[in-house]
Amino acid sequence: MVAFAREHLPRFDAILPVDVVVPCAHGSSLALMDDSGTLVLPFMDYEAEPPEEIARGYAAIEPAFGEVFAPTNPGALTLGLQLHWQETLFPEEFRRVRTIVPGGQYYAFALSGRAVTEVSALGAQTHLIDVRSNAYSSLTKARGWDRLFAPVVPAWSRLGPLKPEFRGANFRGEGQVVAGVHDSNANFLRYLASDRARFTLLSTGTWIIGFDTEADITGLDPARDTVSNTTVYGKPVASCRFMGGREFATVADGAPADAARFDVLDRLIARGTLALPSFTDSGGPLPGTGGKGRIEGPAAETPEERATLAALYCGLMTASSLEAIGARSDVIVDGPFSQNPVYLAALAAAVPELSVFASRVRNGTSTGAALLGLADAEGNIPRFRVELEPVSPAASPGFADYHRKWAALTRG
Repeated sequence: MVAFAREHLPRFDAILPVDVVVPCAHGSSLALMDDSGTLVLPFMDYEAEPPEEIARGYAAIEPAFGEVFAPTNPGALTLGLQLHWQETLFPEEFRRVRTIVPGGQYYAFALSGRAVTEVSALGAQTHLIDVRSNAYSSLTKARGWDRLFAPVVPAWSRLGPLKPEFRGANFRGEGQVVAGVHDSNANFLRYLASDRARFTLLSTGTWIIGFDTEADITGLDPARDTVSNTTVYGKPVASCRFMGGREFATVADGAPADAARFDVLDRLIARGTLALPSFTDSGGPLPGTGGKGRIEGPAAETPEERATLAALYCGLMTASSLEAIGARSDVIVDGPFSQNPVYLAALAAAVPELSVFASRVRNGTSTGAALLGLADAEGNIPRFRVELEPVSPAASPGFADYHRKWAALTRG
């Protein structure tokens, strides 16, 4: 990524002057640097499975859910576990660490030369902060990791200009580097900039992650994969999640999403073909179902049947996630699933008490990140309307009975 920026930022600037660069990255990476700013260890792959002794050791020291509002996630998704793993298995390298920054802020450092940390990255189910106070967590303090983290600054903070190596010979723009943001929070920021005060945003892709502006984080349940995220303004937001994109792909078994059809939905419901959770290791909102995904009833054999069943399944799983956080506001579906009419209609039918809308925003994450480049010193951002399309619930005969049967079977 750094090499890409070195090569292409001058090219972008030749097309249109680059005044601001806003790094944006997922929330499961850390950069551990020595006193020269060189990486002591490579970025970890968050899908790596920790050795048994590492997992067991971390379980003994992990902070309470009521402090960090996140369980220990599968693999190496949890940054607290990553640090424990690195500190335990690579003690000599870890002793050389002088500065730690989240992944997005590493790119800000590489571009500007200034090391900082940012709260939306620290609050992305990392176990590194006390979510309600935004202070470092008891774990982070007990291990002494807090002394290694770079200073926390707002996401919109200007760190300085691009280093000369990223500017080329004839750079025209100001080239200011901003601290940067957690990717899902960048997308959420795009909707915070809209004219809606209350909503539940479903950010869809590999994961389907819900952000609810009204839900109380004290009611979150780790067994149902309800967690908190932290906005760029330091506010905790109740969230729900499951690996919707990955589960869709498993159920669809190679069928494209656009093969889903409403007449096929009617047929699957009428004959009682059910996809039951879960088709990943995480059960999402339904505890104890991880890795137990199965099809009951007549098989979905054609691509149209598999794609439709996958859309229906993900709609019902999303409804379960919304129920788990007690969603009460309008639901806005963003991302790839907002373009799947069968998924949208199934979701709307499964949550009849809520209004569901499909967002027509494209590139919400990059747009939200760009808003940080337009923020003033206090973090005020421009306001933009979001184009939303109301979703009509699926009208398939027997949908309510099908949903009740599905829910009963998921409870065992």
